[in-house]
Amino acid sequence: MKQTDPEMLARAATLLEELKIKRGGAVLEFHRQMANDPAILQGFSHMYDMANTEMKHIPRKYAELIVYAVGCAINAPTTIDVHSKLALKYGATIDELGEALRIVFFLCGVGGLTPGLKPFEALEETK
Repeated sequence: MKQTDPEMLARAATLLEELKIKRGGAVLEFHRQMANDPAILQGFSHMYDMANTEMKHIPRKYAELIVYAVGCAINAPTTIDVHSKLALKYGATIDELGEALRIVFFLCGVGGLTPGLKPFEALEETK
């Protein structure tokens, strides 16, 4: 089901463009889904600002590792994919991703571990 009201569509288009600029050109499928109700998208955009542009004390690498870990804990594939890549972009190592995943595994069990393995490549078997 898609929004059809011209006013709502115009507001959604504006909000999506603003979000695209904030995110450096990336708008995801679920952003476009939220745009069916511009108030939801606007709320998301405000939370994005609070969690990204207003952060002053936690370095970006660690913020991304935290979001990756929470994504693993709640089994949010898009969050895991996007924020593991951002953590690496901002200087995290594969070892740091692994340590974050160990914390999730300790607290959430295999239900948090399994989705968090997505960024890791399988190692070849050795004999």
